[in-house]
Amino acid sequence: MTFNIIELLSIFIVFLFLFFVAYLLITKTNKKLSNLLFAVYLFIVALDFSAYFYPKFITLSYTGEMIRMEVLAGLKAPILYLYIISVLYDNFKIKIKHILLFVPLFINLIILYPTFFNISIDQQKLFIENYYNQPEGIFITFFGYIIGFAFLFTGVYQVMRYQKIVKQNYSNSNVFINYTWLKQFLIISIIISLITLSKSIYRFTYNTVETTNNLRIAMLLFSVVFISWVFSKALFAPKTFQGIDIGLLPIKEGPNSIEDIRVESIKQFMLDKEPYLDASLTLQKLANQLNIPSRELSVLINQHMDTHFFDFVNEYRIKKAMQKLKNPSFKKHTIQEIMYDVGFNSKTPFNTAFKKHTNTTPSLYRKNS
Repeated sequence: MTFNIIELLSIFIVFLFLFFVAYLLITKTNKKLSNLLFAVYLFIVALDFSAYFYPKFITLSYTGEMIRMEVLAGLKAPILYLYIISVLYDNFKIKIKHILLFVPLFINLIILYPTFFNISIDQQKLFIENYYNQPEGIFITFFGYIIGFAFLFTGVYQVMRYQKIVKQNYSNSNVFINYTWLKQFLIISIIISLITLSKSIYRFTYNTVETTNNLRIAMLLFSVVFISWVFSKALFAPKTFQGIDIGLLPIKEGPNSIEDIRVESIKQFMLDKEPYLDASLTLQKLANQLNIPSRELSVLINQHMDTHFFDFVNEYRIKKAMQKLKNPSFKKHTIQEIMYDVGFNSKTPFNTAFKKHTNTTPSLYRKNS
């Protein structure tokens, strides 16, 4: 039994995907739902890739082959979307309403019932052999791409929304880990989807076997890069999957109830009480200290101070760091010690924020001072 390059690549990819599925299922974590959804998604993708080699080992009935094609295609996008939401929000739960995400799959099966599932085996064979020349096949294929990209870009919207919520409610840069991970994940997923779409368009228009196979190889190689990158994330960033409260909303999505509270009193409180020294300070914590509703505080910061909570807090931290860096009594303190003292818990966010507010680095600032 011999294998060509496409079959060998797909076997290797399926092995990697299934290995990582096992890793996700046995790893102890607080994000069990996220890991389960991601494992299901990767398992479906692995089964999809197996189509390149499984006919050498098993033969499915025509009905089984069509179910494999359509059910796998219809499950991938909604499960990926559910995974994205579960990573972003730590109290996310799957509800009955999420069945609506699978409506496109039901539509495809309904379309195929009279023209494929309810006909003889000989007619089914003819239908599959000419699937991409059938009106149903053409519609289902490109309808699937439209739905898939719709889910992907809805995921992009959710990730961007998450970034906005985080900036408005948190001062700790660690909560941006999810944003970075999912942004990269979605970019790679979109690229793979575009390569797959190009392959399908080329097959419909030119049907050149050599070019179609080259596009398949490109997609498979990119998939190797994808799963290798996912492995690296699991090894080097094990705390990637931390979410925020699903009940939080960006400021413009909630009710706009602003009481007559002076912005200057909040600024004075920041100077007098220095709550920003707490590295885990959140909008809710600060609102509790000020004894005002968190929504009202968010509106004041975002609309009246024209900044996000994240930048608002970091500005005070940087000013405090500047005071210490130029104070002779802190000469023996390292920059890292000062960084921790003023509320930062990581070097990169501190250096980024410092340069943003001073146009220089902490070490140069200390030297020039």
